[in-house]
Amino acid sequence: MSFRRIDEQPLMLDSSNKKFGGVCGGIGRYLDIAPLFVRIAAIVMLCIAPQPTLLAYGLAWAILSDGPSRRRFDDSEY
Repeated sequence: MSFRRIDEQPLMLDSSNKKFGGVCGGIGRYLDIAPLFVRIAAIVMLCIAPQPTLLAYGLAWAILSDGPSRRRFDDSEY
């Protein structure tokens, strides 16, 4: 794991690794951990405290800007 300054990579939605909105993918990329662990933590928190978790997720989805997509498309797909 390499440590980097926080201002090198801002917290953004991850449009290339999203399941529902890209919040967990963006947090995982920001913390440099697998988004799967963030999703598991979100599900656990959803079971423990559903209202605050849904509120925090919804606010993050509304406030965070969409990050650059790392997917590459070519004309042969369409």
